[in-house]
Amino acid sequence: INISGRVSSSIGEPMIGASIMVKGTTNGTITDLDGNFRIETSPTATLIISYVGYVTQEVQIAGRKSINIILK
Repeated sequence: INISGRVSSSIGEPMIGASIMVKGTTNGTITDLDGNFRIETSPTATLIISYVGYVTQEVQIAGRKSINIILK
């Protein structure tokens, strides 16, 4: 399935160039100028979201098609 979403900071700023990887694969992408991303993966996958200076997060897709992530 195609998953889309947005990565932002705790104060709501878009995270430009944040890394989005599918756990256990080499499938990945980065966020655009507005913090948005789109990636194709299985509905049971886990995404790893990272950005320099912020805590890396792992988010389970759990069948969702849209995910918004706030990095701290």
